[in-house]
Amino acid sequence: MADLTPTIITGMPQNVKPVPRADFIPNEFDQAITTKGYKMFWSRGGLCPCVANAQTEQPDPTCQLCDGDAYYYFQPDPAVIQGATVDAQGNEIITNTAGDGVQIYVLMTAMTQDVQVFEKFGEWVFGSARVTTQAANKLGYRDRLVAVESLMTWAQIIEYDGSTIIPITGERKKSGLRYPFVAVHQLRSLATVFREGQDFELTSTGTIQWLGSAAPTSGTRLALHGTIHPVWIVMDHIHTYRDTFLEGGTTSLSTQTFNQLPVQGVAKLDFLVNP
Repeated sequence: MADLTPTIITGMPQNVKPVPRADFIPNEFDQAITTKGYKMFWSRGGLCPCVANAQTEQPDPTCQLCDGDAYYYFQPDPAVIQGATVDAQGNEIITNTAGDGVQIYVLMTAMTQDVQVFEKFGEWVFGSARVTTQAANKLGYRDRLVAVESLMTWAQIIEYDGSTIIPITGERKKSGLRYPFVAVHQLRSLATVFREGQDFELTSTGTIQWLGSAAPTSGTRLALHGTIHPVWIVMDHIHTYRDTFLEGGTTSLSTQTFNQLPVQGVAKLDFLVNP
């Protein structure tokens, strides 16, 4: 008669006695992220409908939603859109000016050169960092993280169009600022260096406003150097998801509790993703 005992193993052998075990404590991981992490505005990245065209299957460079980037950004939590003022733990909810991002804590590591990574993947890791968020904040591919307090220098060329204010246009457009500016180190044309407080002022929203008749003629190409808040784009996942079981007093799987853990990804500076 054939042996009908299953050959698969579905749990722990009956003769194994419970032994001490070291469990991962999710709350302590979250605490480390909150106490050691950076404040950042998090926006989810969605694939723009303009990509699904029959001719090229490429993003539309004139698209008003994604501006030709193929991805648009939106508020991560619908409850925030509907006016929620505190999160599930009672913490104050803070959103960005555009309303498409919410402030969270993000742990950033490996921001310096890792020789082994360079050997495997090459120089593309320049300007990248590992980012870890609390378990409830599930980072996704092409999500955006904007530093709230950190600063970095940024330089760009502006093709001035004659307007009173040089606005924030973002991404590849040269008619305005790619990012809101925190400070201006120098603003000049080929012939003239413009002075802050005399020729222009930096507004509270990070735009540049000309004073009096100091503005150059329309069509002038300007060089701008200053300080911005770094913008990061999630480009890869080291841990797409990361979970564990916590013991319930015995080694039996039926008494263990499933818990989600913080996820980790690789983020790259925005201007290196979208030159």
